[in-house]
Amino acid sequence: MQAKDNTLCLTKRKPKWLTLRCIKLTSTESVFYSPANNLKGSSALIVIYKIGLTSKTMQYIASQSNHPATVFLKQNEITKRHCNIRWFNQTSEIKRCGHGTLAAANFLIKYFGYCPEVFISMSNERFTIRVKKQRAQLLLKSIEPKKSELAKGELQSVFSLAIKAAYSAGENNGYTVVLFNEEFNKEFNKEFSKEFSKDVEKDDLKSLHADFKALSKLHKNAVIALSIKNKDKKNAIANFRYFAPQFGVNEDSATGSAVSVIAPLLFKLHGLNKAKLIQQSNNGALLSYEFSNAKVVIY
Repeated sequence: MQAKDNTLCLTKRKPKWLTLRCIKLTSTESVFYSPANNLKGSSALIVIYKIGLTSKTMQYIASQSNHPATVFLKQNEITKRHCNIRWFNQTSEIKRCGHGTLAAANFLIKYFGYCPEVFISMSNERFTIRVKKQRAQLLLKSIEPKKSELAKGELQSVFSLAIKAAYSAGENNGYTVVLFNEEFNKEFNKEFSKEFSKDVEKDDLKSLHADFKALSKLHKNAVIALSIKNKDKKNAIANFRYFAPQFGVNEDSATGSAVSVIAPLLFKLHGLNKAKLIQQSNNGALLSYEFSNAKVVIY
């Protein structure tokens, strides 16, 4: 199906940049939400353009958006198997963005009935899309983190809780996962209701405080705070939060790309190859994944 000729704008107000001739259409799309559990997930502004849209203009458009990510796709590529993709937040270009990629894929499926098989980032990373029941699933290569005493030392003063262990993947623009001295392997309360909605009410990471200024000065990686709630392989649940002031985002509301690090770590520590992840940001988010052969499917 071909893209419509008229600009499709599902945003509430029409900013001046929308009048640019190179803008074909725009829309917003949300992912990782769960109304039943009062989790709002995250949204992205999708911008499909013809030609002639510069990086500077992309950044300007993103700076005018109130969405955590603005996604840019070229019109003549969205019908192909491979499609280039770029993501920006209000201050800078994003190196990798799982929630923005899924949002873009779901938008294309919903409104045009098609979606590229692979989105390719500026760093040539491949973001493979699978479609199941008319919803997109994101396939990423896993990133294996290693235990890091250096990262642990750098981050001790950043958080309100003492760090038990830190695992890092990449020294620059990578990820660090931190676990705290509150019992990480604490057995899930068997008396607790099996209903997932009540699991969401567990509040272990919401009270965690992070010093964003200190984090941006002391550490070069984005930081994921992680806590396992249920180690049962059939019903595994973990909570996490994502901090990246170094990249213009103090705390992200819903972070798909972080699962590429979380999944192999949970497998390493607890033998889990799938789990539900609750991102305990202010909005909250629900992510599910499956981990196999060094690849992670996120949905």
